[in-house]
Amino acid sequence: MEPEISICIPTYNRKEYLKETLKSIFAQSYNNYEIVVVDDGSTDGTEQMLKKSGYPVCYHWQKNSGDASARNKLIELANGRYITFIDSDDLLISDALERMVEAVKQEPDDVVVYGSYIGIDEHGNETKKSRRKLYSGNVTKHLFRDIFIHSCGSMFPRHILDNIGGFDTSLRVCSDYDLWLRLSLKCRFIALSEPTFKRRRHSSNLSAASFNNILTELKMLERFYYEYGGKEAVPEKTAMKRLAREGYRAAKSAMHERNYQQAKNLLRQSLKRHINFKAAYLYALISARQLLSVYVVIS
Repeated sequence: MEPEISICIPTYNRKEYLKETLKSIFAQSYNNYEIVVVDDGSTDGTEQMLKKSGYPVCYHWQKNSGDASARNKLIELANGRYITFIDSDDLLISDALERMVEAVKQEPDDVVVYGSYIGIDEHGNETKKSRRKLYSGNVTKHLFRDIFIHSCGSMFPRHILDNIGGFDTSLRVCSDYDLWLRLSLKCRFIALSEPTFKRRRHSSNLSAASFNNILTELKMLERFYYEYGGKEAVPEKTAMKRLAREGYRAAKSAMHERNYQQAKNLLRQSLKRHINFKAAYLYALISARQLLSVYVVIS
């Protein structure tokens, strides 16, 4: 008999954390599930650990291809009616599957069910509970404005992930955010009142957002709004404010990397979309710096 839920875990060199993730799954109050692990090229002995443990998982190794590719392979391998993702350093809360299944089955049509998270440190100690406001129904305009849905702690009817084409492997980052936005145009989202997973923060997954990563997110948002139908679902004022904010973030990062002309171009575009004092100040600061450089050369 096919499982009702496929719990899908992408992993890369997370052997020790993966053990804890699996234990959080085995402790679930709901047990009609399968576990599918796609190893995106680990070199830390993940495969040997799983074989030695005897854990009941479907394991697939692939050459390192990135998070989006690993998640698409998970969708391909899954047999369940529903799919839920959990990262290999995060934990499922013990009744998460039960609550998500109950919520899905109360709806007359296809929906995505999701929850918030509790933050934990590298040792599993709780640090904070997410306070972001969650939305139910047609969430596109809210989701465009802010990321409050994560790749973990959510549940999807498998066929809607198949039909929409999965995760975009051309995106180095934010392929999950891109997919949630595209899905939000096609189905409703249901927010649960209590967290569904514990999100771990540790030294190897904490890094400053690079200019290229922020620029990728900006380009993704622009593509969604102008090409993928976002314009019909997101009010123009909301969209321009969000795009301006992301442009400002990209400009700040470009400035930190000493790419001043790129920063200036991004700020100019940001200000055309939405006037912001911080963006205007930064634009003036870069302009003054450039003028000073010219003066020094002439002198």
